[in-house]
Amino acid sequence: MKQLTNYIYLMLFFVASSVFAQNGPATIKGVILDSSSLLPGATIYLKSTEYGTTSDFDGKFQISGIKPGNYELLVTFMGYSDTMMAVDLVPNQVLDLGAIILESSSEALEEVMITALGVKRETKALSYAAQQLKGEEMTSARETNITNSLSGKSAGVQVTGGSSGVGSTSLITIRGEGSLIPGQNSPLFVVDGIPINNNTVSNRSEGNLETDYGNGAQDINPDDVESMTVLKGPNATALYGSRGSNGVILITTKTGKGSKGLGVTFNQNVTFESALRIPKYQNEYGQGAGGEFAFFDGFGGGTNDNIDESWGPRLDGRLVVQHDSPTSSGLRAGDFAVRPRDENGNFTDVATATPWISRPNNIKDFFKTGHTTTTNVAVTGGNENGNLRISYTDLQNKGILPNTDYNRRTYALNGSYKLKEWLNVSSSVNYINSYSKNRPNNSYGTENIMYLWTWFGRQIDMNSLKDYWQPGLEGIQQYNYNYNWHDNPYFTM
Repeated sequence: MKQLTNYIYLMLFFVASSVFAQNGPATIKGVILDSSSLLPGATIYLKSTEYGTTSDFDGKFQISGIKPGNYELLVTFMGYSDTMMAVDLVPNQVLDLGAIILESSSEALEEVMITALGVKRETKALSYAAQQLKGEEMTSARETNITNSLSGKSAGVQVTGGSSGVGSTSLITIRGEGSLIPGQNSPLFVVDGIPINNNTVSNRSEGNLETDYGNGAQDINPDDVESMTVLKGPNATALYGSRGSNGVILITTKTGKGSKGLGVTFNQNVTFESALRIPKYQNEYGQGAGGEFAFFDGFGGGTNDNIDESWGPRLDGRLVVQHDSPTSSGLRAGDFAVRPRDENGNFTDVATATPWISRPNNIKDFFKTGHTTTTNVAVTGGNENGNLRISYTDLQNKGILPNTDYNRRTYALNGSYKLKEWLNVSSSVNYINSYSKNRPNNSYGTENIMYLWTWFGRQIDMNSLKDYWQPGLEGIQQYNYNYNWHDNPYFTM
């Protein structure tokens, strides 16, 4: 019996080995060279996969452990045109591609970028760190604040998106903080040779609260940008003196240069936004203190009356009078301003206790799916003596918080004309009108909706707060879950 078992195990081993061998990984190898020499350090990889390598000192390469299938092999090397080829790999195959010959590219060697004062220089000739982004990179995954478009696209550049939503400030630093003073770490923005103010505009109403109206760079329209060049390091920023001590971002806008006759372009872009994450909350205990809670009228009646912290009873379904509990008068317990009372101020109607349960998604449900629609129309024209570009862009946004929005209209005109062989006149004009009917507040206070979520009870049904005017007192008295400390969140927004 034991010998039979060993025989079966041995057979299973050979069968498994055979199956594995029939589906084993494949290998690709070859050598990279140009018309006259080997090319060490070329990059070879299979597109849309993790398989890749570089050629060795002799120009040879080998990629092993590849899952069989159809792939596109891409070979790149500085100063040469990219080479692409299709490969079809079968199990256990060792595919020798032989010699892959790259062709030199003058365009790759002659790449230029805009530097100080609009001067064009070859990238390879620069003695300082600089990186250029094309305008297409600003609009492919469109941001309402162009500063956010630099996130993850330029080494050493850190962008912190606006915490108040669309239209708020996006903080940007290049190679870290250079000052302990708030607002003194932003790089200098230069648009078509003209420095612009990138300071944050805010309005402080009382205490710590302030409304964030955004930074200057947010008004730059991505549809009008031809390129952005990020200058890093002291050698680069010295070109603009002390104002460029934190780095410089050069923006060149589009023109009608290269146009033949009249041309019209139209594009429209729609994006959707949602809250990426919200804090993690416990959902075991509700509002109150010492394991107790009693909703009274917001003006006393007990140490646990309307307290905003979640040290109350366990959320186990027990019956408790809450702000949205129905009363015998047809009102809600939270409608304290209009509920009937006797001469001593006591309620004459009776509130019915309702289940004390957790509402784990109450804050998540408060946020909405925001959306931004951007429409751009541009007219270009030109000949051998001059060119002109006129552009109009309309941006309409609805935020992820109720009743918040941001709208921006941009009018741009850019033209030049050669009056003489030695005289060329050019002009660039931008008019931006941005506005909002309601912007959220920042910092610590009741007007900041995010502040409220720190104290919000876990048992509160958010839907019960949407109709927030008390009957007969519309516009005067709001209906709320807590009259001691906080406003109704929908009222706040």
